[in-house]
Amino acid sequence: MTPKGFSFSAINAGVKAPGTARLDLALIFCDKDAVASGVFTLNKVKAAPVLIGMELVKKGSLRAILANSGNANACTGSGGTDDARALMEETARTLGIHRDEVAPLSTGVIGVKMPVGRMLEKIPELAAGLGGDPAPFAKAIMTTDTFPKVVTRTAGAATVLGIAKGAGMIAPDMATTLAVVLTDAVISKQDLDNIVKTSIESTFNAITIDGDMSTNDTLLALSTGYVTVNTNEISRAVHEVIRELAIMLVKDGEGATKIVEITVTGAGTDAEAKKAAMAVANSLLVKTALFGADPNWGRIMAAVGYSDIPIDPDTIDITVSGYRVVTSGKEAEGFSEDMLHKKLVEKEIAIGIDLKGGSGRFTAFTSDLSYDYVKINSEYRT
Repeated sequence: MTPKGFSFSAINAGVKAPGTARLDLALIFCDKDAVASGVFTLNKVKAAPVLIGMELVKKGSLRAILANSGNANACTGSGGTDDARALMEETARTLGIHRDEVAPLSTGVIGVKMPVGRMLEKIPELAAGLGGDPAPFAKAIMTTDTFPKVVTRTAGAATVLGIAKGAGMIAPDMATTLAVVLTDAVISKQDLDNIVKTSIESTFNAITIDGDMSTNDTLLALSTGYVTVNTNEISRAVHEVIRELAIMLVKDGEGATKIVEITVTGAGTDAEAKKAAMAVANSLLVKTALFGADPNWGRIMAAVGYSDIPIDPDTIDITVSGYRVVTSGKEAEGFSEDMLHKKLVEKEIAIGIDLKGGSGRFTAFTSDLSYDYVKINSEYRT
């Protein structure tokens, strides 16, 4: 099921290199002006499409999204901006809309000039292939992803569709990904902005695979406004879609074999709980222990300790998938390394950390760190 008013297309344009046989140039088209919202990377090094997109969403409406994989169009100077605008211009001309109604999205290798000539030639064919299936778009934006990420929810008679890519360079804020959230609900620009910004705090901004923030992070939300529905219902559906996409990103983490939920409670504030949870989630020693199912709980304690929030080490309790590991800052009575090892062998692991210092709470999601992560990222450009 797709929201009313949206159509999709994808083709091969040899973006990364001529002759690559994969979908890598994709288009979403709205049959009317769509209310638009967006959130973008906080990295001070921003790709050309991010800089352009940040300006476009201020206007509040869009008609199309042009996305590519294989090239990030980042660290390409003013020429990169010119290239993005040339692609926007051709897309707009082909669709019969204005250039600034086309938002660009790019993902791939940083610092390489876009093959604009090859891409421009393909845009008429891309536009001609528009149809109701979002699957080709989802496949075309993949890089090291192992599966396309598409989620739908209903809100009354309205539909919310989410599409995302991401498997590496996943860290806040906002988590490294390209994502679009589309709905046919009637919603104001202000309400859509508020829903997206609220939703990402406990979803895209609560996940990490490797602690690296990309230059291209973008989430665009569009609504064609065909269906009248309660705003609370849309808020719920959008949040559910974004949350499921975020968890999909962690499950598909480069080389990942496990997904790990880390919940910190008892912090002074939610912000402090987040700092502690993300310190554990980003710890390479914790992540390698998770991969090897090594019952080295001291690494979790150490990460909480350097998270730079107020704690009393002698009050901390830790559980792993319900098994008590630490009580009052010390190894729990009756602790068994064999039992903890068995918990850590599982593909889904829940770590609970109670600081007993307040009402602050936050849940982060991460993956383990495997040999394959090193292999994938040592060969990314070659």
